[in-house]
Amino acid sequence: MTAEPFEDHDDHHGGPVAPAPGGGDVPDDGGTDEGIAEPTAGMVLHRVLALAARTFLLNDSDRSGDGRHPDDSAQTLSASLGTRPLWAQSADESLRGSERRTDPLDQVHQSRVAMRRVRSNLRTYRLLLDPGWGTALRAELAWYGNELGRSRDLDLLAGVVAGRGPEVLEPDEVARLLAVVDWHRTQVGSEIDVDRAGPRRAALTAQMMVLWDGPAFKPKAGRPAAGVLSPMLHRAWHDLRGVARKARKDPTDVHLHQLRIRLKDLRYGAETLALVEGDPARKTARAAERMQSRLGDLHDTVFSIGWLESLATGQPDLADAAQRLVTVQRAAATEARKGWKRDLKDVERRWRRWQG
Repeated sequence: MTAEPFEDHDDHHGGPVAPAPGGGDVPDDGGTDEGIAEPTAGMVLHRVLALAARTFLLNDSDRSGDGRHPDDSAQTLSASLGTRPLWAQSADESLRGSERRTDPLDQVHQSRVAMRRVRSNLRTYRLLLDPGWGTALRAELAWYGNELGRSRDLDLLAGVVAGRGPEVLEPDEVARLLAVVDWHRTQVGSEIDVDRAGPRRAALTAQMMVLWDGPAFKPKAGRPAAGVLSPMLHRAWHDLRGVARKARKDPTDVHLHQLRIRLKDLRYGAETLALVEGDPARKTARAAERMQSRLGDLHDTVFSIGWLESLATGQPDLADAAQRLVTVQRAAATEARKGWKRDLKDVERRWRRWQG
């Protein structure tokens, strides 16, 4: 699994989020870092949330169009968002990396990455925002992220069948399996199109616009960033250590997946803090990302095994072909498990060097 540039949590799903007022008790975060001796926690967190919100909005905008100009709605949205200076960035700099991608698969990927970044930062630094609003927004992002995740999982499965299938299957068996996967991809794509055009998704757009404009922060967000954000990240580290103990004692697929989730929180939280603390935070984030990516490969392989076994049960005519591919994927899962304890030690070492 390709490591994401800036990655599921287990939030409960809820209904649409009520709009939260923009602005807060944080000094204006416009302009660059010139003259800013010590940025506030709100400035730093707003920069991260705003860029992730913009990335999501542009990459998940309506793709239907009129067939000739499929990106018209994205262009309109980009114009409505406009530019705005964020802490330590000019208006133009604030847009770099958040542009709309051209490939549909990459658009889904970037949308999911952006949502995960928002959810993780809202969890780690939740004491800076209204807890009810933040929790509700995380739940909505979890809902929509899971919807897009269904599409991504089937794309990955198609890659497994096309890439690994020829090793153990006849060409006609590969073609039949791909036809089944493609049918499911079409069905899921249609369901996502309905979601994207629905009121719940529209409400999510409104909340992401709040993040772009600036949510209402609590007064403590006006304090120096390092002194506020760093202690909050220790909660993510505490949660990671708890699931790491369980995984070391009993390294089931479930425990390793839970460990991967907590690694994401540490990674995203450290990346945010790296904006003010530099290399020690950045190196910790990279170590967490490397381990997250390894465990992500395992999670993807476990998903493919489960899907193929279910197919074998439901379609006996494809059972033999599916089971042969399952054997290939089980070997891949065994390989993906190797080295995770070494990666965990590296994460722990990076954290201790940084935080003591």
